[in-house]
Amino acid sequence: MVSRWDRLLVFGGLNLAALALFVVCFTLMPILLLRSRKFAILWSMASALFLASWAVMMGPLTYVRHLLSTERLPFTATYFGSIALTLWFAVGLQSTLLTLISSIVQVVCLVWYLISYFPMGSTGLRFAARFGGNRAAAWLNG
Repeated sequence: MVSRWDRLLVFGGLNLAALALFVVCFTLMPILLLRSRKFAILWSMASALFLASWAVMMGPLTYVRHLLSTERLPFTATYFGSIALTLWFAVGLQSTLLTLISSIVQVVCLVWYLISYFPMGSTGLRFAARFGGNRAAAWLNG
């Protein structure tokens, strides 16, 4: 049995690895956009690490049941399908246009995922953004 602390450590490690790949994608975006298939592969790997972190945190079977629940199934099919298609188009077919389209779908799904798991959903996200914006404005003005 894996302890809660161990799960938190692995969760954090997988999220750090995913974050590192997302940062590489964003910082090298001008270069990687010329090589869109490489960008898509890095982005897909970051998405897979991010999803794996939640599976570790919640427990794999609990997470799979959650993702396959009736209300989450459309999202699950879209997100996992976009990851698989992005990799297939980038590595298998080597089609830049199809890779780009599936990558865009994947980014939209990732944002949707983040919003849906943020405490209180989009309302909580708006509150946090407003609060952060107010703090930043106060800091800059003060």
